[in-house]
Amino acid sequence: MVFATTFHDSGYREFEGNPPINAAKGRPYAHREDVPNFEATELAAYCKNAEWVSSHDPYAGLIVSMHRTGLWHNRYNVFTEPAGRRRERSLEVQAAKKDLEAKQEKTKQELAAKIPGFENELAYNYRALQIYDLLSLYFCCDGYATENTFKEYKIAPVRVAYDSPETVELRIIPNGNGVRFDPYPFDVSPLPVSMRARVIKPTAGQSEEAGLETYQKAARQIINFQITR
Repeated sequence: MVFATTFHDSGYREFEGNPPINAAKGRPYAHREDVPNFEATELAAYCKNAEWVSSHDPYAGLIVSMHRTGLWHNRYNVFTEPAGRRRERSLEVQAAKKDLEAKQEKTKQELAAKIPGFENELAYNYRALQIYDLLSLYFCCDGYATENTFKEYKIAPVRVAYDSPETVELRIIPNGNGVRFDPYPFDVSPLPVSMRARVIKPTAGQSEEAGLETYQKAARQIINFQITR
């Protein structure tokens, strides 16, 4: 699961090294903005990445592949909070989803023959990766009420253990330069978390080439937060 979580989006390495620039805003396109002609890049990146992860660890590859197809299917409806983004998918996406899910079924059968309680474990771990993904998106883009302040957020239902059907609603509450989790799931509090970023001053109207040069010349920085009880 650590390997799957670490590399679930690693198919975008080349894309992220030279991100397309939103010239009107003078910066790279934000995560929730529609990038022109992005679908072909998305399909190639995820299919390639699922294969690469699978070559190292079939279980991790299955989880990563399910993550991708789940995003095309409202995370397979495992959450009531946050609300999913439902939209019509192209024929190319539908075909890729069908192909990936067929490969997933074959891998599931092979792993289920070797791992006791496989289906329950897989369901728990799939949901766990979705939680990690949502938390990453929260800290990187979705969790901001203003440029410098977080907003309250919920993830539900969250399973509490492999061997229990019990679920909780995880509340994320702004708390200075960080957040509080309720209920608190970690052994340590405060728990420091960080992300790597390039901080640039957007210059609206500059060319895409100039915007990309500004981005690539910006020094990488580590932005730190704390999660507390």
